[in-house]
Amino acid sequence: MPRAGRRPTGGHVKKSRRASDRKAPRSRALPKAPLWAWILGTWFGSGWSPFAPGTAGTAASLPLAWALSLLPLAGGWQYWPLAASLVLFLPAVAAATRVEAALGIHDPGPVVVDETLGTLLTLGFLPAAAFGHWQAYAIAFFLFRLLDVWKPGLIGRSQELPRGWGIVVDDVLAGLLGGALLAVAGHAWPALLGLSA
Repeated sequence: MPRAGRRPTGGHVKKSRRASDRKAPRSRALPKAPLWAWILGTWFGSGWSPFAPGTAGTAASLPLAWALSLLPLAGGWQYWPLAASLVLFLPAVAAATRVEAALGIHDPGPVVVDETLGTLLTLGFLPAAAFGHWQAYAIAFFLFRLLDVWKPGLIGRSQELPRGWGIVVDDVLAGLLGGALLAVAGHAWPALLGLSA
């Protein structure tokens, strides 16, 4: 997730130098933070990608969305991505807070669990049938990345929230906006998602 222009959350935290999808910092030894925070915060290591960690984290989140689509449905509606985003929200904020403190950088590049939440939410308002078509995943991927980079209005301002809240909330808002736009577009043009009219 691009985090240019963020403000430090406290005197002990250095200002992030990350522009749009900057490279993740390399370190021989991880600073102190619980192992679960590193695993969740970096979304199983995808945030350590040397190139575009936010994009890598988004791509690494798509298999979870696909796996969730295999679970039982509710009246033809695939609600599992939304449910998963709700379950992950507070742990994601906690993990982002711990990793941020360990690295001493506000909104550090390796933290990409926020992209996972945004990806799930972007896909979370589609009918179940859309999850069987690659077009839905591709469009959700690019739409979410666009909104995550652009950060219009409240999405961008939410980055000023302290600690992990400022890392996660903007992606949640971008995912909700992306999900609404994708649902409307899919209803108007089903072929966009690989569905028949």
